[in-house]
Amino acid sequence: MRNFAQRRPVLAFYLLALLIVCAVMAYSMTMFILRPETAAALGALAQNIMDGSWYINLVTIAVEVGKQPVLSGIFIFAAAPSISALVIASLGGGGGLKRLLSRLHPFGPERSKAEALLLYAALLGIYAAGFAVYDFVAGPGVDPFDRLRAIGGGAVFGAVIGLFLDEGGSLEELGWRGFAGPLLQDRMKSAWLAAVLLGIMHWAWHLPREIPAFLGPFDPGVWVANQTIFLILCIALSICAVYAVNRSGGSLWPAIFIHGGTNVWSKAVGDAAAPTLGLIDLRTLLVVVIALIISVFAGRRLGRANPPLRPA
Repeated sequence: MRNFAQRRPVLAFYLLALLIVCAVMAYSMTMFILRPETAAALGALAQNIMDGSWYINLVTIAVEVGKQPVLSGIFIFAAAPSISALVIASLGGGGGLKRLLSRLHPFGPERSKAEALLLYAALLGIYAAGFAVYDFVAGPGVDPFDRLRAIGGGAVFGAVIGLFLDEGGSLEELGWRGFAGPLLQDRMKSAWLAAVLLGIMHWAWHLPREIPAFLGPFDPGVWVANQTIFLILCIALSICAVYAVNRSGGSLWPAIFIHGGTNVWSKAVGDAAAPTLGLIDLRTLLVVVIALIISVFAGRRLGRANPPLRPA
């Protein structure tokens, strides 16, 4: 295992991340069969959170897991990329554990602190602009920010805290943009292509969670359409996150903010805008537009420093 992790760190990381989520789904499905009363637990989780004027995040999931421990696999599923990255890095893959954990510093070594601060300011501006777009699309007389206010301290406070509460951004990104992203960029001539490949990997990693969908009423056309939109979102999100990480000098925090922040857009305020957009949700539309702008102006390097940081 150690030799494989050192020779093929990205493949080892990805296979382990897939193994973890498949194990979680196998356990969950087994529990649903052995204890039929738990089969509706996931739906009840979402319904209870929505009924409380909250939205799905680390805190609200934790509250529901306390009521239904069988749902604890949600956390393991979401954290699988980071768990896998820590395991493979501890075996010497990808430059080792020290290099991986160094990406948790808010200012990466490949750029100046001033450049990183400018990037963070830009990210906050784009994040706020996204909320403004949602408010505009929702139309007059509709307030889309109730779930952010439910956190306490007002909508602005809720939006800022939401950057750190999202299970996707907070639990996944150490694996995706912290471990796999830099390694793919080291091995490919184009950082843009590396970001696209990482987005495809990110999308495919989610597929095990679709298993329950095949066990009930199933419309193949709708499923394929939804997965196509989700694939486009994952690729666009990867382009944005890889670019921001590169511009920060290698820090992981911009990716956490982008992944978590765009999830806040869709999960906390998306309902108000959803009826006007049909199949393509507003979050996907915004992320794709931003990714296209980045692709045009940043080019194949996606803001990567020259020469890039190499493993110690």
